[in-house]
Amino acid sequence: MKCLIVTGGTEPKEMLFKEEVAKAELLIAADKGVETYFKYNVRPDFLLGDLDSAISVSKEFLDSIKIIKFNPEKDFTDTELAVEKAIELGATEIVLLGATGTRLDHVIGNLGILNRCLSKNVRAIIKDDNNKIFVVNKGCNLFGEKGQFISFQALGEEVKGFSIKGAKYPLDSYNLSFGDPRTISNEFLDSSIHIDFKTGKILVIYSRD
Repeated sequence: MKCLIVTGGTEPKEMLFKEEVAKAELLIAADKGVETYFKYNVRPDFLLGDLDSAISVSKEFLDSIKIIKFNPEKDFTDTELAVEKAIELGATEIVLLGATGTRLDHVIGNLGILNRCLSKNVRAIIKDDNNKIFVVNKGCNLFGEKGQFISFQALGEEVKGFSIKGAKYPLDSYNLSFGDPRTISNEFLDSSIHIDFKTGKILVIYSRD
């Protein structure tokens, strides 16, 4: 089951939001993410969070949603609680909108959520109007358009034997550490790139200006 979670970072534009709504079987709002649903007149199945932020949504709209409220003094972010609820309900794929923005601490936490989802065999993707971010733990084919930007980072431990084929800047059996600039702003030569590695996890970032 595919789930869309909208959280309280940078609001997605209408086209991206409605594309993801159309593909999802379960709709969840995490705290201020409910404002995006309200703006585009889409009712989520659940609203989760501590609701400690000022939310610009009508009472009628809120009354039509199942709300699960948490104490603001908690050990988990609203986004993480929403992800756990989605998994509990049977989600096998989760798209996160509003998970990037001005709060860098939350962005880093959301990257960690991608990693934890992978450990539970749940595919999780962060999307905004310029980026798509996910984590892989084994070699795979990646698809895009010629000239599209794609970057790679080690997530956690060093990634050993990292190779890239089909990209503008190929790589062969490279040991990649987090923050290494060598794998930033690569490009598709055609419609697919193949990556492979022996150990570790790779953060894959599709970007456009």
